[in-house]
Amino acid sequence: MSSVLFDTSLCALAVMCSVEAGVCVYLTAPRQMLLRKALPVKTGLGVAVGLALAALRLFCQVVGVFTAVFALAVVLMSVWSLLPLCVALARRGQDRS
Repeated sequence: MSSVLFDTSLCALAVMCSVEAGVCVYLTAPRQMLLRKALPVKTGLGVAVGLALAALRLFCQVVGVFTAVFALAVVLMSVWSLLPLCVALARRGQDRS
């Protein structure tokens, strides 16, 4: 039982690190809409790479290497697709008022 709980905790932590890496990359984009000014590219991408590598290492402790890379890619693609959409939808309501 503790092994299943431990593996689930590692996967949840890996997903959180992956999401944070995706957000860091988004915040370095010049047209991002969360901050007034985009993060410096070196800083944002450096933090994102560190978080992505940490997530990959956590995923690898639970599943195989190829599955870990795929899981990381899926989470990053989801963040990069949904975050701009959600931010744009949230900003659309604010612009009219």
